[in-house]
Amino acid sequence: MAMTSMENSAAADPTVESTTAELSTAVSGVERGAGVAVWLQIEQILAAEIAAQGFGDDGRLPSEAELAKRFSVNRHTIRRAMLGLAARGFVSVEQGRGTFVQPAAIDYSIGRRTRFTENLRDTSAEITYEVLVACKIKAEPVVAQALKLRSGTVVYQIDTVHSADGVPLSCARSWFPAMRFPDMPETLRRLGSTTAALAEFGVHDYTRQSSRIGSVLPDAETARRLGINRQQPTLVVENIDADLDDVPVKYGITHFAGDRVQLLVEPDKDLAARKP
Repeated sequence: MAMTSMENSAAADPTVESTTAELSTAVSGVERGAGVAVWLQIEQILAAEIAAQGFGDDGRLPSEAELAKRFSVNRHTIRRAMLGLAARGFVSVEQGRGTFVQPAAIDYSIGRRTRFTENLRDTSAEITYEVLVACKIKAEPVVAQALKLRSGTVVYQIDTVHSADGVPLSCARSWFPAMRFPDMPETLRRLGSTTAALAEFGVHDYTRQSSRIGSVLPDAETARRLGINRQQPTLVVENIDADLDDVPVKYGITHFAGDRVQLLVEPDKDLAARKP
């Protein structure tokens, strides 16, 4: 079909194309051909909007499809921008919920006496503790060695999650000598605290014998429990707690959501000695 003289004139007139590009830039804020990758421009725009608290009280960002429409790009470009924001600590991706502005990470101190509740006392968050799974098993060699038991001794294996204002901060798998701490799972569920549970069994004080810290990509179950993407690394702390006679009372492996918690190693800090 032949173009009209007006269409021919528009197609041949570079000022029309320039005006169209300028309108697109004005709407999306993205300038193509500017020497800066489009995904990086989008990342910068969203970072500025986050800094200006532009995403409401819940901090939820629009979906990939909505952002792709807003910036007139494909979803792959949006995804790359989001990965950049996540890497810089601006957002976190929560499976099944969406992408949210990331609040400032909570400092978690690891010292001679490490207590979860004490660590978070200075925050205004509501802290919850949930026992997910508990069972009696025969201690594997690694667990037995950590607890100074014979291999095959019966222990409790207990999986838990700690959350702040409903957002999971950590999930842990812990092992307790079953003979010394009968009914430990029920006690933990009732009291909601390892420290309180141990005190009920006569262990009124305990200290951290060792903490080994690392970083790994979570498996599917850990990612689900923390509500994070499997590409988001977790901070891992393998630890042994012992009573004042240096007898181990708990061996544990804890995964922290790396974008929600930062670990502070303070070996001389005595958290249990802090006054309420």
